[in-house]
Amino acid sequence: MTHGLGDYLRYFDYFIFASQVPLVNMSGDPSIIENDSDRKESELRINDSLLVKYFSMHYMTESKKLIDAMVKNSHQTDYPLLLLYGENDMIVDKAGCEEIYSAWKGQKIKYEIIKGGSHGKSTVLKGAEIILKWIYRL
Repeated sequence: MTHGLGDYLRYFDYFIFASQVPLVNMSGDPSIIENDSDRKESELRINDSLLVKYFSMHYMTESKKLIDAMVKNSHQTDYPLLLLYGENDMIVDKAGCEEIYSAWKGQKIKYEIIKGGSHGKSTVLKGAEIILKWIYRL
């Protein structure tokens, strides 16, 4: 799922002249999602009136700042962390999750790789027992 040159030119134009206007469709086109469970999940939620589909360039820029600061901020966090990663996640790089986990300051931390999990809801559903056990141990 990538954007074309025309999309990037339009994003740049909006970034300069209309950064607060919702433009970037983060819900995407389900038909181009390769992972079966993620595609089916996307198809089910595409018409959900509660799904926020469009984000502004300002929002995207600020989100990128947060993502870029995650590892640095991890060194300062002293609260519990449960980090789940779907072994079939095609969006989030596993190395980034491991870097955040390694940098985390807090003592009550757990990192689980979910077999068969993808980027979507399947990872949460397959990891539900792990989540519940972790919460009860706090």
